[in-house]
Amino acid sequence: MIKQRLLMLNLLMIFIVTTAVFSQEKDIFTLEKSIATVLDQNPDIKIAEKELKKAGAGVGIAYSNILPQLNASVNFQHSWELQESTMPNFIKAGLGSMADPNMPDYIKLAFGLENTFNYGAQLTQPIFLGLAGIAGIQTAKAAERAAEQNVKQKKQDLIYQTANVFYGCLMAQELVKVQEEALAQSKANLDNVLKKYNVGSASGFDKMRAEVEYANLQPELISVRNNYQSALTSLRTMLGLDKETDIEAQGEFKYIEDDFLHSSLSDLQDLAVENRPELKALNERKTMTAKGVTIARSEFLPKIFFQTDYSYMAQRNDYRFNQDDFSKGFTSAVSVQIPIFSGFKSVRQYQQAKLDRSIMNDTEKQVYDGTAAQVEIAFNKLLEANEKYMSAKETVNLATEALRLANLMYDEGANTQLDVLNSQLALTRARLNFVSSLYDYQIARYELRRVTGLLEGILE
Repeated sequence: MIKQRLLMLNLLMIFIVTTAVFSQEKDIFTLEKSIATVLDQNPDIKIAEKELKKAGAGVGIAYSNILPQLNASVNFQHSWELQESTMPNFIKAGLGSMADPNMPDYIKLAFGLENTFNYGAQLTQPIFLGLAGIAGIQTAKAAERAAEQNVKQKKQDLIYQTANVFYGCLMAQELVKVQEEALAQSKANLDNVLKKYNVGSASGFDKMRAEVEYANLQPELISVRNNYQSALTSLRTMLGLDKETDIEAQGEFKYIEDDFLHSSLSDLQDLAVENRPELKALNERKTMTAKGVTIARSEFLPKIFFQTDYSYMAQRNDYRFNQDDFSKGFTSAVSVQIPIFSGFKSVRQYQQAKLDRSIMNDTEKQVYDGTAAQVEIAFNKLLEANEKYMSAKETVNLATEALRLANLMYDEGANTQLDVLNSQLALTRARLNFVSSLYDYQIARYELRRVTGLLEGILE
């Protein structure tokens, strides 16, 4: 009785565990959901966004260099021994001949008391910084705009990478279907040959050839299924998910005519110059290097400051300070700082800033030429992928009809089993090429928009 109850309990536990395993649903990811997940969780995006905030804080720092600076101070000083100053005895000089001969010609006097307490506030306002203040603000704003373009660039790169991996999953799914259909056709052909063989209308060689073809297709199906799992692993890694997460890529793997197919290369290159984040960031860095020259030049120019001081001071030989002991001081001044010699530091900084600007000008041409080449390559890839898709689509239609005719003629004894197998192989190859061409076409669409700076999300 106890053994029966234990057996029933074990069966119940197995049922519960099995039910829980099979009830786990796969996490479905569409292309839109995949892109949103990557953009939300990718560490590169988070770092770029923090760099943007950091650049925004830099603008505030640059403004602080031209704004007034207000500082309060409190100071207490105790003199353990007051210094004495030696000075002529004016009293003896004033008395003349009436002065006591023993009176000293010089006397020593100590000024001040032992304890000094003062407090107050000081205001400093830069009036002229040799144009460095304004140039610093313009540099900081350019750095902020460059950081903003960097965020856009990283987002576009991630959208492209995610689309590439996602469509890789869809392609792997379609390849599994193609191989499954090829295996099913091979099985149907084998069944047909066996029927003919059993009634004596097919040779043993035909039977053996059909069996070999069916056996050869089985490992190919296993291979494409493994490739699909590898594609899912790549997508899972791209999404930043745990390796135990069971996911499935879901989307339409279909052809949509792209508007860029009807564009000219020059128009697309103009779009890249106008919209590409890398080029916009480059222009901002040019601004930064130009303003760097202005800042370096300011080291040769005078600087003017306005300063005002408002303070109270009291002195006593003890520590019993009260309000009546304090006297007020209120002063203002304008100061001019004129650089004369800085150990050639200013000269070297100016030369360095000019070289940075020259290097940036050389880099600009290189980047613009590279961008034009990238657009041309991506545009040609799109045209090529479109033509391959159209050709592959027509080939699938022809191969399907050829297989139908081959099967019909074999049933009527008008051709051989080899003709049927060749037609099956041709159809499978045509379908594989069709799936591959559709994948290449979709990726070419995303690539062209990425190099023109127009990749903002999923493409319809």
